[in-house]
Amino acid sequence: MPCERTNWRVVYLMGVFSLIQNTQYSIYLTSMFSYLKKLDSTATESQFGWIMATSSLGHCIGCFVLGWWNSRTNRSAPPMHCGFLLMLASNLVYLLVDSVPPTWVAHIMMLSRLLGGFGMGNSSPMRTCASLHSTASDRSKAMASISGGRSVGTVVGPGLQLMFLPLGEVGFVILPGILSIHSNNAPAFLGIVLTMVGFVSLIVLFEEEIAEESDKKAITDLESNYTTIKDEYPSSDIVAMLICMLTRFVQNFMQISVETLAPAILMMMYFQTRQEAVASMATTYLTTGLIATVLYLLIIFTKLSTVVRDKIFNSLVLILFVCHLLATYSWQFYSDYVLDVEFSNETLIGCDEEHFTWCSNLTIAPEWTFYVGYILSFGLFMPFINVANATLYSKLLNPDCQGTQQSLYDISNTTARIFAPVFITLIYSAYGPRRAWEFLCILLLFTTFLWIIFDKRLVPLKPIQKQMFDNDGFEQEKSSKTKLVS
Repeated sequence: MPCERTNWRVVYLMGVFSLIQNTQYSIYLTSMFSYLKKLDSTATESQFGWIMATSSLGHCIGCFVLGWWNSRTNRSAPPMHCGFLLMLASNLVYLLVDSVPPTWVAHIMMLSRLLGGFGMGNSSPMRTCASLHSTASDRSKAMASISGGRSVGTVVGPGLQLMFLPLGEVGFVILPGILSIHSNNAPAFLGIVLTMVGFVSLIVLFEEEIAEESDKKAITDLESNYTTIKDEYPSSDIVAMLICMLTRFVQNFMQISVETLAPAILMMMYFQTRQEAVASMATTYLTTGLIATVLYLLIIFTKLSTVVRDKIFNSLVLILFVCHLLATYSWQFYSDYVLDVEFSNETLIGCDEEHFTWCSNLTIAPEWTFYVGYILSFGLFMPFINVANATLYSKLLNPDCQGTQQSLYDISNTTARIFAPVFITLIYSAYGPRRAWEFLCILLLFTTFLWIIFDKRLVPLKPIQKQMFDNDGFEQEKSSKTKLVS
């Protein structure tokens, strides 16, 4: 039954749930690599890439399974309960990393991230629930609440690592010989708290509106007795849809690639210790998240969204991402080299010339460009391309049946999280940061080129009015028809 009035309590609650799940899921990002190296000195960047990819694979599977469950039962609460329980299990498994042999560490982290990915499948029932509890005119703001919660949680989560740095790498003992809390596993404890808050709030605060059988029968009777002048839509432009999905994939591929390599780059290029690298990135993430939060709030509650031009902003932000990469590239004219400081096996500061053959002539870009470029790209520019691309993509589709196409759009984001850590760490390990940056530039420029070439096809889908007939076969006047809103 069409929603006659937006239930903002449910919509905002879904936005809060989105914020909670993405915060607890991403809070590990700044400390996981250094924690892995601390517990297993033989661990490689490629192993870390596989750990990150496993979580995204779980996310893809979780989206499909929990979304299918939601569709089959027409209820959002049960799959969301399951999602929160899977997140809880993920955080509990992460606490075991301290007590397993070094050779098991990467596998336990991978299991934890896989379970967390399954739980992240909650995004499908959350989006469905927000859609069902909002009117068509309020749908964009409802979706912005979900997207804003997801994006802000993704960048704020890693910044919360600053809270745990005073604990140090030793921390204090909770259960002697079994469990202790320190700066590396404290994110799991906070994740448990956040997940429990979400789970309890879902039970206490969430009231799902379910159509009764009498309502369904009334709708059926109404549709059988009245006919409409129907807005018939042509088939969606597949090329235009693919370009929007590719843009979603590439923008997230770049962000995840930079986030994955950031700890290693700070330790190698800027000679920071594990703790210093964690603190630097946590501060950067927190600043980025605050800027993104303000922008999303302005887009949701002000008229800022009216100045966002879909096609222009997509192309413009992609070019700005390229500028970010060029500004942080290790140009040959820089005078400082990574081998200016001798590599230390204890602190892992500097470039390991025995392990990486590309260390010999690698220069260092100014450190400030790394932080400023990250904050501008993912705090200031990313929210605009998120809104512009998602808005245009929704306009390319038939408004009455977007479920499957929207799930594909969501999966295009998740697949970037699968492939980015693996490919970028393989390129980095074999050829160094220069080739990694060049690869990202090529992806961004290729996508921008597609926006220019297919500009005329990237336009909203327009309906074709079709005259319908009553059950008695006689054509009715348009003014006498009742138009049913689906």
